[in-house]
Amino acid sequence: MSAQRRAPRVIPVLDVMNGQAVHAVGGRRDDYRPIQCPLSGSSRPVDIADGLASLAGTDEQYVADLDAIRDGSLSNTVLSLLEQRSAPMWLDAGIGLRLRVRDLPILPHLRPVVGSETCASPNLLDDALIEAGDRPVAFSIDLKAGRLLGNWQNWGLHDECDAVSLARHVIGMGVGTLIVLDLARVGTGTGTGTEPLLRAIRDEFPDLDLIAGGGVRTWADVDRLGEAGATGVLVASALHNGALRAPRPA
Repeated sequence: MSAQRRAPRVIPVLDVMNGQAVHAVGGRRDDYRPIQCPLSGSSRPVDIADGLASLAGTDEQYVADLDAIRDGSLSNTVLSLLEQRSAPMWLDAGIGLRLRVRDLPILPHLRPVVGSETCASPNLLDDALIEAGDRPVAFSIDLKAGRLLGNWQNWGLHDECDAVSLARHVIGMGVGTLIVLDLARVGTGTGTGTEPLLRAIRDEFPDLDLIAGGGVRTWADVDRLGEAGATGVLVASALHNGALRAPRPA
């Protein structure tokens, strides 16, 4: 790890669909299947969330409510999880598609995620930032095989690969946390493949909270993303299969 950059924090991910915690693979949501807690074998999402947090050595978590992203209404499972936890929780609920930040529970630990897949215009992001008030908001640059998901034309970008310009735009609007996520890599254990994009963003925005995810396999991947400029790394499969545990080996 470079002396100029601290090791990124590991942020466990919980994907919820049809009220169950599921294993996300490659962004093919119809193929997602239920999972169990790697510690207890429980299928309760709250137990899985607790287990992943324990394995990652952190309280901070990222939850994707796939029911909300698909259907526009928050999952009762996710609502219950939010009520039972008090640690920081990034929540992707498809803001901009049907839901707005104002539709989310007003909880101090809830941190809304606005993704390019569902946020079709700068106006929607501006509304989200206003509605969030003092709560941190993350913008997720949602990619699939390196190409931007969502209506990138409305953001005045050159093409579907112009993620750096999108980063500039949303940071200029006041976003302090940026997530770079390639859905094609999620759950595959093939690495994120986004290191060049992370470096380009970090070089321009040295103080940004920059979170990367998709395809993380081992601590070596975490280190590689940290060297590329990530301050946080989203992890799910590597925690479930035992490839990554906290504390990390000496």
